[in-house]
Amino acid sequence: MSSDPVLEFVVACAGDGVVQRWALQGASGRLQCLQQLDCGGPVAPLAWDRDRRNLYAALRGEPYALLTMRLQADGSLAHAQRRDLPADMAYVGLDGSGEGLLCASYTMACIAWVRGTGIECLPTDGPSHACVALGGGRLLLATQTVEGSLLCLAADAPGEPLARRQPQRLRLHAQGSPRHIAVAGDLVFIDHEEHSVVDVCRYDPRANALRPLFSTELGHAIDGRPWYADIRCDAEGGWLWLSERRQGMAHGLRVDRQGRRLIPVTSLPVPATPRSIAAHGDWLLCCGESADAFSLHARGADGHWQERARMRCGARPMWVEFLLPPTPAAAGQLLEDS
Repeated sequence: MSSDPVLEFVVACAGDGVVQRWALQGASGRLQCLQQLDCGGPVAPLAWDRDRRNLYAALRGEPYALLTMRLQADGSLAHAQRRDLPADMAYVGLDGSGEGLLCASYTMACIAWVRGTGIECLPTDGPSHACVALGGGRLLLATQTVEGSLLCLAADAPGEPLARRQPQRLRLHAQGSPRHIAVAGDLVFIDHEEHSVVDVCRYDPRANALRPLFSTELGHAIDGRPWYADIRCDAEGGWLWLSERRQGMAHGLRVDRQGRRLIPVTSLPVPATPRSIAAHGDWLLCCGESADAFSLHARGADGHWQERARMRCGARPMWVEFLLPPTPAAAGQLLEDS
């Protein structure tokens, strides 16, 4: 096999205030830390721009800041820009235009929109863990763990400021704690931090509204007390990953849209207190905040997932992202060869 990296990824380590760049080498099958970039504070949420040339990161300690790191020709990351943020942001992601960033804060109960040279902030009804754009930015969704509601901000024009949008509160359950959101086309998946359920909704572009489709009880709770963190889906909306912190597990589920259900497929042990997940094809990354470690799983030719490696990294890893999409090299073949 080639000595070129099969995949590269980054890990944001809030405890040490660094972003680490890792690679899995094809010839040896070994993981190697290629770079450690000092961010000057507790770095946590990460997001790529559309071209995957700029990596954005939020610092969750004062002074709060948004960092831009640029991918260099040699594959390394370099600091490019630092901007002040008005709050402790636990989430950052692209807006509908791909030019701005949506941020969410659960410690300060607000969302923010960073675009151009300005930053607009809007209070939420409770702690907000995520904010995403639908319909090119015509509809913005923010989770609110208080009363289990989603804040829906609709506008005819994608660039309409937060304060001028029409707010609605969408309650999916009598009790709920919506945390993160995953989007695939018109499908929207919401996990609940303290309730063992995932909601599946559909974005209706004509009405510019979110329509609930179905909910699935997961049954992963320990004595009725789950503690979910991240949720990710594939581009087609046919597969979901969730991290659950009390058990230290990553759960994989197949989406049966016609049958209106989520089907459990696999559950994988991951480092303690798992937070962020990154999934791509036959690869799964998950960071364990209290373990100071991450795990890498690969799906073999038989369809079964196996732990490829579990590595120590910086303190309190909070977020993981693939640096570039993995190469076409089959995960199963790599497992056999190494």
